[in-house]
Amino acid sequence: RTDILLPEYLNIYVKRDEFARKCWFEAVGSARNYFRVSNLSEFEIELPPLSIQQKYVDIYNSMFANQQSYERGLEDLKLVCDAYIDELRKINPLKRLGDYISICDNRNEQMEYGIEKKFIDTKANMEGVSLKPYAIVYPNEFAYVTVTSRNGEKISLARNDSEKAYICSSSYVIFKVNDSKSLLPEYLSMLFERSEFNRYARYNSWGSARETFDWSEMCDVEFPVPEVSIQREIVNIFNAYNIRKSINEKLKSQIKYICPILIKGSIEEARK
Repeated sequence: RTDILLPEYLNIYVKRDEFARKCWFEAVGSARNYFRVSNLSEFEIELPPLSIQQKYVDIYNSMFANQQSYERGLEDLKLVCDAYIDELRKINPLKRLGDYISICDNRNEQMEYGIEKKFIDTKANMEGVSLKPYAIVYPNEFAYVTVTSRNGEKISLARNDSEKAYICSSSYVIFKVNDSKSLLPEYLSMLFERSEFNRYARYNSWGSARETFDWSEMCDVEFPVPEVSIQREIVNIFNAYNIRKSINEKLKSQIKYICPILIKGSIEEARK
């Protein structure tokens, strides 16, 4: 019945959390809850005139088009980063990573760092758990989990890019760059974030019950090490990409949360 309801307006209507909650509430079943077409057809909704529907659809479409345009520019930046690194691999001799990094073994013996300082909040119940064995990760140090068979296609690895120290489980391998005058931690972190490294780590993981990418394999990674000035240039591009990526996520979030506002605004305008 496009004579009373625009498909684009219905699209905005169903994107709201309120609609999702109603679907969950109306779903019935024993082992599994089902929400059928018959349930949906029984919903009663308040519809403004088509002209008002179109007005708010245009607002949504405008915001969505802006976000999509921004996202396309984001992918262009990513391509620049990837192409830059691929070119570096051609013109620079590959170096062994183990010659530039070393393991860190700082423990939380003095209880200097509490449970709140971690890469991400733990979901475990830490009541009564001693934090002394936990490893300390200082700024610009890296931590990674050797087990890769449980993480899909990615290796769990992160750099502490803050000015604070965190703690993490002693099962993590903590390491640092030996000389930041020849290798920027930010540059190394950028290489770790590439999908190529995830595939490399997965391919070079070994084991029977579970596959691991151990320290020796990490040290055998080969990568281009250009002059620090060149490293800094590509890091700046990558940082710009991450900033724009963060902004893009905020734009997508705004579009999601604007849907209930648009529906409410259209209904109130129709009532007036």
